[in-house]
Amino acid sequence: MTSTSPAKRKRVILRLRPIAYSQNDLDTPPKAPTLEEEDIVNGRPFYSTDEVPYDKRGFKYTACRPNPYFKSTMYSTTDLPPYGVRLSYFDRCPDLLINKEMNEATVMRGWRSCRTNVGIREGKWYFEYKLEKCNDGESNVRFGIGRKEASVETPVGYDGYGYGFRDEHGQKVHLSKPTKFLKDGEEFHSGDVVGLLVELPNMKIQMDIAKRQIKDRTTTDPAEKEAEDAKREQSPASVLDEPDFSQVGVIRDVIPIKYRNRLFFEQYEYTSSKPMDHLLYPVTVFGEKAVRDKKKFKPARLPGSRITLYKNGECKGVAFEGLFAFLPPCSEQKQLNINLHRKSDHFYVGRDDGSLGYYPMISCYDKGSVKINTGSQLECVPPDLESQIEKGEIRLLASRYNEQVIEGYVYDLMDETINTYLDREEARPNQEKKASPLPI
Repeated sequence: MTSTSPAKRKRVILRLRPIAYSQNDLDTPPKAPTLEEEDIVNGRPFYSTDEVPYDKRGFKYTACRPNPYFKSTMYSTTDLPPYGVRLSYFDRCPDLLINKEMNEATVMRGWRSCRTNVGIREGKWYFEYKLEKCNDGESNVRFGIGRKEASVETPVGYDGYGYGFRDEHGQKVHLSKPTKFLKDGEEFHSGDVVGLLVELPNMKIQMDIAKRQIKDRTTTDPAEKEAEDAKREQSPASVLDEPDFSQVGVIRDVIPIKYRNRLFFEQYEYTSSKPMDHLLYPVTVFGEKAVRDKKKFKPARLPGSRITLYKNGECKGVAFEGLFAFLPPCSEQKQLNINLHRKSDHFYVGRDDGSLGYYPMISCYDKGSVKINTGSQLECVPPDLESQIEKGEIRLLASRYNEQVIEGYVYDLMDETINTYLDREEARPNQEKKASPLPI
């Protein structure tokens, strides 16, 4: 007998090993972070949280717990109270204060933002914002939807990753460009209930767009005729130099960590890309000289997507159409790209970890406050949508929570299955080496 040739051994993908958990970790259920009262706005107390890591520097966090049934990953996804749709503990600016119910936010000074803990990827959705304190000469708010890449240090609509509305003047905002939307005298005020109907195409259509982009090796809109043919002809050998992760569905890179004696999953977060940054600042800096871009970047758009605004139950019209696509290669994980030592100028197809999509997003300025309706009952039901909502053709945000929890369970099982297989593959060469004599 001869030992197995190294060339015949299956390649094992290197990955971080989870830390071992203690019996105390297993016995301690996940608890909500301690709320520390900071200030009172409109007679209501607001709080900060210091016992959770905030999403930043290319990484994001979710709660996790030990799972003795998982022998390879050892941990599984969980959640923190209050259970249900709410503002996110992690996906918000640390300066943004929250109420105990986690459905209202404010800030003492400056613009700060927060997203909800659930996002939407396809279908028709309707959700409400209650403007508690705004447009009073001191306080202001914005509200809308934003992707994972949208900055929480700025108001929604500041960049290309979000679509927002201003209380002052009733304007819509995208890429920091306020545009008239409501008629004169119809601006938003404290007490208004604003509803957004967000429509997104199904995932099959979105995947087809992503596949066309990957085939053309571009992040621009595949419907545009300005394909980068010259680049493809110059480097034909490198056309397939990156793995096509869009063909294998959701892939997560999670590793359990301890932060202040609490367990969390750490993952790569999606961050802004250079082309999207150039939509906001269309210049390239060379030393002390800034040169305006000659060719404007045209991101891929989702056909049939739109945002319709309702104020106190009355339709005010379609505010945005053709929302930007979010599936890779439109979204990037820079930290993953760096850790895999990929060249920054190479075409890079990232991974969809299941969190991509649009999230309800609120922004507050100088004690302005907004509350998001996280329940299953609307405060102002639009007459023209009532029938579709009752039939489930238009869904409320509350119904997304359980669906997202189930998705987390499925992704946990997928991770365990894949890692168990990789463990077996990694152990197999060692077993063969022990059982085989030295080669002749």
